[in-house]
Amino acid sequence: MTATMPGSSTAPVRIDRVRVLLWGGTATAAVALLAVSAALSATLYGVPVIVALLLSVVLGGAIPLALVRPSAAVALSAAAVILLALVGSPQSGSPWPVAVPSTIAFSAALGLAVAYSAWRAAAVVWAIAVAATTVIGSIGLRAPASIGAVTADLVVFAAVSAAALLGGLLVARWQDVRRQLLREQRISASEQALREVAEERTRIARELHDVVAHGMSAIQVQASSARYRLDGLTPEAVAEFDELAATARSAMGEMRMLLGVLRSEDVAVETAPQPGIADVAALVTAAGRRGTVRLDNRLGPAVSDALEPVLSLAVYRIVQESLSNIARHATGAGAEVVIERTAAGLVVEVLNDPAPGRPASAPAPESGGHGIRGMRERADLLGGSLDAGPRPEGGYRVRATLPLPAPEDAS
Repeated sequence: MTATMPGSSTAPVRIDRVRVLLWGGTATAAVALLAVSAALSATLYGVPVIVALLLSVVLGGAIPLALVRPSAAVALSAAAVILLALVGSPQSGSPWPVAVPSTIAFSAALGLAVAYSAWRAAAVVWAIAVAATTVIGSIGLRAPASIGAVTADLVVFAAVSAAALLGGLLVARWQDVRRQLLREQRISASEQALREVAEERTRIARELHDVVAHGMSAIQVQASSARYRLDGLTPEAVAEFDELAATARSAMGEMRMLLGVLRSEDVAVETAPQPGIADVAALVTAAGRRGTVRLDNRLGPAVSDALEPVLSLAVYRIVQESLSNIARHATGAGAEVVIERTAAGLVVEVLNDPAPGRPASAPAPESGGHGIRGMRERADLLGGSLDAGPRPEGGYRVRATLPLPAPEDAS
């Protein structure tokens, strides 16, 4: 246990100041009580000098000891009080069975012990000390004092030590309340910081939505009206523009759903179902208009239907991002999507051939672009892995391995 009062988790300078004051005060009190108690025990109570000195050392040393070993300190202090009462032969008029220095020392050690949350042990020791001194006083061993004087001394000892016990208990409870308030303040500050971060992210998401939605709306409008604005379009070109418009509308819808999740809780969020492995076929069909894309889904219907929604969504997003990368970096290249179950788990593999002509954008870097990084992070979150890189014969390969339930669990 540290030398500071419980709950004083403040600045280091203040902690050091409290520590110095506590140790300085208790050490001064211990030395003063050692001198007074040893002298009075030897002169007024006839205790041998060596015994008086040893018991006074224990009595005074219990005060600073209560800062680090509260239960042991109060027990040693009570033992010294009882022994001094047993071996002492007080002169007429001297308080007995408990001398004034013993009362002060025991009360100080008791109060400190209780302040350090050792109130159960301190209460037991206090009851033992009061009972033992009462028995010694009632026997009247070596005591010339009257019954009234003994009773008064015992009442004073019990009352002063009980007041110290109660005071220490109040200090301990006050420290508990203070410590709890400090903890609540730290939690409130942390929650406030998290709330500010969440609000800032929501604001950025809304601004991003406004920026991207404007561009996507323009693309959707231009693509939808191309058949009316441009003369001489072939049916293939019209279908291409219609697909661009549909893709823009779909992207805008998903962005609005994501923004709804980021809004405050009192705003209703759309609950449209997320795409999954069952929608991969439609995704491949749509991508086939830009090049030959073949789907090889080797999973049985039972396994596909039993996939968890988050895993099914991950398969869809990985295939979607891979086909988008093919359209950008290997425009017109043939591709194959393979979904199968292996001993390692659910494997999603997207292969594409070299681009037959000039791609729509520059090739992806060897280390992977943002899309590949996002797919890899999605696989990592599910406990899987993702490898992406060029094929020896040309083209590109994306292979994701995702954990899958055991056959008996998936059936």
